[in-house]
Amino acid sequence: MLKIFLDKDNIAFIGNQVNATEHSHCVLQVFLSLDEPLQVTVNDRQVSGKCIIVNKNTRHFFSCDNQIRLSILIEPSSNFAKELIKKIDGDCLIYDNGIEIIQQNATALIDTDDKQKYIDFINKFAEYLGVKRNSKVLDERINELLEILQNCDCYNHTIENFANSVCLSSSRLSHLFREQIGIPLKSYILFHQLEKAFTALLNGSNITDAAMLAGFDSPSHFAATVKKWMGMPVSASIKDSEFLKVFI
Repeated sequence: MLKIFLDKDNIAFIGNQVNATEHSHCVLQVFLSLDEPLQVTVNDRQVSGKCIIVNKNTRHFFSCDNQIRLSILIEPSSNFAKELIKKIDGDCLIYDNGIEIIQQNATALIDTDDKQKYIDFINKFAEYLGVKRNSKVLDERINELLEILQNCDCYNHTIENFANSVCLSSSRLSHLFREQIGIPLKSYILFHQLEKAFTALLNGSNITDAAMLAGFDSPSHFAATVKKWMGMPVSASIKDSEFLKVFI
């Protein structure tokens, strides 16, 4: 069983299929147990805790061991991610104290289709972590690009195409994006395509159609991206899964 919540600044997975081979990516990943501490292998060492936040570009491996767990990929341009990164000294951060109410709220997500419950959960989780989810002030052209991506209905996801949309050269846009957001634009576009593909799956598309709608070169390119970012095959990520888009 796997339930997937798509939100504006995160993708959350809850279930007993949250398993991943060793991988790394440019987003923060949060692992939350619903009861006893879980284990995550981070840069070849095993760490244990009820809530483990793995820093971006960090090798990690995780298996739910048939227990229901929650995993959250946090969109890297968001204030949510940036605030958490400030708190991480090294490759990961562990939270244990006073997290029981968060675990209870997460457990309540298993059997609900209520979007508001997830919104309430993620806001309370951010409050527990001591971070704010509101966005910081960005260059107007970066804001324009993020809005274009948020409302994207195109198939051309090249940097050149987006640079033309905001009247910048590809090199200038790439430099400005990395300066303001902290990750390569190419990686962010892949994250966006991943969100778009999962949204298509949410709406009933098969893997091939979802890959094409999201602008991947091929279904195999989509599968390789899912494997790299989530550490598991796309077939496993959608098997017996339920998708719920939280934002409008």
